[in-house]
Amino acid sequence: MAGSNNSDDPNAPDEIVSPYPDSVSQNPAPFPLQGQDFNTQFQTLVNKIMVTFMAVLPDNYVSQVNGPFYTLQFQAIAEALAQIQLTAQQITLDFDHDFTRSEFLFPIIASLVFPDSEEEGLPVIDGDTTYRCFLQTMVRLLLLGAKKDAVQEGIEAISGLEVSIIERYLASRDPASAYTIDDQFIFEIFVEQNGGTSFPGDPFVTQNNVRLVLEALKPAHTLYEYSHLFRDAFGDIFDDTADDAMVWELEAYYYDDLRKFCYGAKEINGATGSTLSGRYLLSDPARSFESIPVGATVTIDTGSNAGLYRVVEVLQFPVSVDTTARAYTTTPSGLAGSATVSSGGVLTDASQDWSLAAEGEVLTFVEGSNAGSYRLEDVLGPNGGPLTQNPGSGTEVRVAPSILRVQPRMIEVATGQTYTVTVDRLGVREYKTRVAEDVSNQFYL
Repeated sequence: MAGSNNSDDPNAPDEIVSPYPDSVSQNPAPFPLQGQDFNTQFQTLVNKIMVTFMAVLPDNYVSQVNGPFYTLQFQAIAEALAQIQLTAQQITLDFDHDFTRSEFLFPIIASLVFPDSEEEGLPVIDGDTTYRCFLQTMVRLLLLGAKKDAVQEGIEAISGLEVSIIERYLASRDPASAYTIDDQFIFEIFVEQNGGTSFPGDPFVTQNNVRLVLEALKPAHTLYEYSHLFRDAFGDIFDDTADDAMVWELEAYYYDDLRKFCYGAKEINGATGSTLSGRYLLSDPARSFESIPVGATVTIDTGSNAGLYRVVEVLQFPVSVDTTARAYTTTPSGLAGSATVSSGGVLTDASQDWSLAAEGEVLTFVEGSNAGSYRLEDVLGPNGGPLTQNPGSGTEVRVAPSILRVQPRMIEVATGQTYTVTVDRLGVREYKTRVAEDVSNQFYL
């Protein structure tokens, strides 16, 4: 123990300062020893020591219960000796990092590895065993010294991600490098998950954990830049096998959306829209409206219903549940039978193999509340899948959402209407025209 007096009163007693850091919030077994198991061991040992004490007394000390002054003295001594003995026994468990108790690892080793933990906090790691392994790794890395390999392994241990480090002072030695002498004390850290194709589960916790590890491992005079790395994957965008020309495929809009700010305006157009009875529903079984959000704008170009409408709901059937089997036919595969409708747009016909349907198959109910045409999309079941991928057999099939409920109400029931529906890909539902704009920078990598 060390003493210090921080009071303005010179006669105030010294404050007792522990040579060990305080227990931290993540410590699953804090000091002092406590719990029912410890209390049982402690009381058993005290009783054994008291028996020994009483056995060495002369015959005139005959008390067998605590009461007389000498028995109280013996009780106090027995409790002190039991506490020392149990603590000494516990210390023997801490001879190796693989078996060191959590209460030593957390408040002592963790706080020594991260000396600013009271202000900065400790890395957030789930599980006592996982934290134990991480602290063992940190002790080994600290003994290796502030080197690139130690820093990289420490980041990998705390994040579980793929890590690469660029030391700018080495790159600056190349005359063609963009780095200069000003970068000699800076290194770059790139972390990536699944080869740069996905984002970490909690990037902010990961970044803070990496910061704490770097404060412990990196050289004190260096600075660093931290980045999550993503890698662009291209398909076959260039083909020079043709005899008469070279072919470029540059229609992958998602690539431009990922790399650059893009308004993202896009529309679904159709020429076979039908206004159903009730005049709130616009149906087109030739299209899937799965990507249409509530609030999108519908423009009908022809007929008495021409005008602007707002999407308030995307539907698969006008009536979501119909337990009565209704007769149906499909095109172009010519399937027929009777099917029920259940929630989620699922059709069930126990005598039908829906894998026989083709991509874009349209089913038509000839009776019932859902009389009309609908686009088939996915075969359900253990071997099911989209009709575009030749799924296995199944007696249930999911219908594509090809009906839009709109407002205001349309004028009349009609078929063969030309319409446009905006798709909200990046927050904008209409085209924005730009004239005389240089777009060459969109083609630079």
